Amino acid sequence: MTLKEKMEMEIAKKINLASGVAQAELDRKGVPKVINEKMTAPARELAAEGAVMLKNNGVLPLNKGTKVSLFSRVSQDWFYVGYGSGGDVNRPYEVSLTEAVRSCEELELNEHLADIYKRWADNNPINHGYWANWPLYYKDMALKEAVASKANNESDVAVVTIGRSAGEDRDCILEKGSYYLTDEEKKVLYTVTKYFDKVIVLLNVGSIIDMSFFEELGDRISALLYVWQGGMESGNAVVDLLCGKVSPSGKLSDTIAKDYHDYPSSDNFGNKAYDEYKEDIFVGYRYFETFEKDKVLYPFGFGLTYTEFKTDFIKARPVDGGIEFDIKVTNTGDYPAKEVVQLYLKKPNGKL
Repeated sequence: MTLKEKMEMEIAKKINLASGVAQAELDRKGVPKVINEKMTAPARELAAEGAVMLKNNGVLPLNKGTKVSLFSRVSQDWFYVGYGSGGDVNRPYEVSLTEAVRSCEELELNEHLADIYKRWADNNPINHGYWANWPLYYKDMALKEAVASKANNESDVAVVTIGRSAGEDRDCILEKGSYYLTDEEKKVLYTVTKYFDKVIVLLNVGSIIDMSFFEELGDRISALLYVWQGGMESGNAVVDLLCGKVSPSGKLSDTIAKDYHDYPSSDNFGNKAYDEYKEDIFVGYRYFETFEKDKVLYPFGFGLTYTEFKTDFIKARPVDGGIEFDIKVTNTGDYPAKEVVQLYLKKPNGKL
């Protein structure tokens, strides 16, 4: 073995050890975890308010007493934070969606279905890998039609969670199980929407994914939300959204196009030497707004709530270094909620 090979092996060992320790997989037993009680409520609130609701046909929020069937192992094996680098966070505790629904007074969990997933997950543990070799997603149970049919008879609504990892070298790649849905995930969605009239899809992801299949399913999906990776209080935050204790108020920070290749940067992105911005100044939503509005599924800044807002522009005035705007926002609906005010400015392109 050459000296270079020995050095590379030693570096690999250290990386694997550091990765395992950081993710509580090797030797975290016995290490006390400090819980700051003052952070619990804000963490829950932020995770809920940051969710972006893309679709809701009226199924949300759920009525008190609704019995919920949770499909996908991600319901209990949640992606709380990202893998790697700054996302490799040692959370002091975690609340999964399954745990949160089980402890929620407003909802009832389909325990029979939850037990099926738990037994399968126990027999198929997750291999969290090591630095830059973490799983892109968690392999899930193949859903039998008989299981979906029985769940429909035992409950009122289905919640299907799609999960993805995030972090260094894992934010998104153009593969099934990352940017694209896997064949198994598509089968689950087909099966669940076949037996349930009310289907809510949660996207437990770190970045946007391909949405074309959800469009293909159309009205078979009742509600669609990006709940992201909300940290230790993720489960409770999602339940707050489902019950209407919190109205989603997040807005998209990306444009969701119909197809990946509709993005002007798709042919040039990812060059290890350099990235060429052939779209020039038309970066992000500017390109779609100017040239390709019909290729957008959900625009930059989009996000629904459980209520309605009326926004009145009052005046704008110059101040040192910029412009100050006076705007009045009124909640005209039935649910308490927060609204993100968005201002889009452009040059007059005329004579000054």
